[in-house]
Amino acid sequence: MAREQDGWEYVDGRPRWAPTVGVAMANITCGLYGEEYEEMQRQLDDLVRAAQRDAAELLRKHEVADPMGADFYIPIGVSYAADLIFPEYPKEDDE
Repeated sequence: MAREQDGWEYVDGRPRWAPTVGVAMANITCGLYGEEYEEMQRQLDDLVRAAQRDAAELLRKHEVADPMGADFYIPIGVSYAADLIFPEYPKEDDE
């Protein structure tokens, strides 16, 4: 079992459901086609970007609490890690 394939992983010898974003989205959109699929995919993409923004904001709040900005786990600074997490938005079509 692998998270990237079916969403399951083993932790301490026991299976745990921990899908990647792609696996979770595939499970939700399974059975949807055409416009219904595309609309659900757009909504899920919005949800993923919202979660990424929230995670980036939480990291930036941590940096405010630690004015040095760097810590043992992220020696180049929490802000850099937040920038990596912050979502990329699709380009808007000018119609």
